[in-house]
Amino acid sequence: MLEGKIVHSTSDSYGTILVVDYPRYRVLSFDSIYEQSGFYLEKPYAVVHEYIRIMLLVLGFTEPRHATLLGLGGGSLLRSLHHYLDHCDFHVVELRSKVYDIARDYFDIPDDQRVWVSIEDAGLQIQSSKNASTDIIFADLYDAYHMSPLQVQKQFAQECSRTLTRNGWLVMNFHRLPDTHSAFFIALTEHFSTLLVCSGEFGNHILFACKSHSVNYDQVPAKLKNMEAILDETFMPLFHRLKPVAI
Repeated sequence: MLEGKIVHSTSDSYGTILVVDYPRYRVLSFDSIYEQSGFYLEKPYAVVHEYIRIMLLVLGFTEPRHATLLGLGGGSLLRSLHHYLDHCDFHVVELRSKVYDIARDYFDIPDDQRVWVSIEDAGLQIQSSKNASTDIIFADLYDAYHMSPLQVQKQFAQECSRTLTRNGWLVMNFHRLPDTHSAFFIALTEHFSTLLVCSGEFGNHILFACKSHSVNYDQVPAKLKNMEAILDETFMPLFHRLKPVAI
């Protein structure tokens, strides 16, 4: 990491957790060269990292009433979603209780009746979830250096499909896209009718999977322009990088 001031340090059975302040923003780090989350102190709902902005592109296609976030980190995605979506409820699943404590104490995550946080393994939670109980599942499951193996398991794709509503979306953050011949990817094509990908400038690849055949692209520009106005961010150039997955 670049030079910064450590304002909080703790650890649990999974490792060290640091909160580091820089002149413009605050960072959550799991004691590695990577930033798990970023936070502008003067503008809490703004997005520091590009891959979060890419994940938000899904809101150009759908207006969720319920969203599930697998992995909290410093709450960047949750803060932006909560600020933009006035009538959406959120279920956040975070494995590490100390990560949740830090997100609450240092990263100003929303805490109201629309947000429900479970301290639980994401795989177990998604297995126990009710059928058709959420409109979007965001999967961003990482430790200090690696993505959770759960995100490339065949059963994970199946359980997410079961949990999503009829036109639901699964949005996943990958450092490397899964092989299109893998059991996981084959399961995706069996359970999801639309697969899109947007690659970031810093190595992240966001995979969007929708259960519906009929995805309305015409509505996206207007929705993203509205989101740009509310979040004071830029989304349209990212949308133009979105493309179907080559199978």
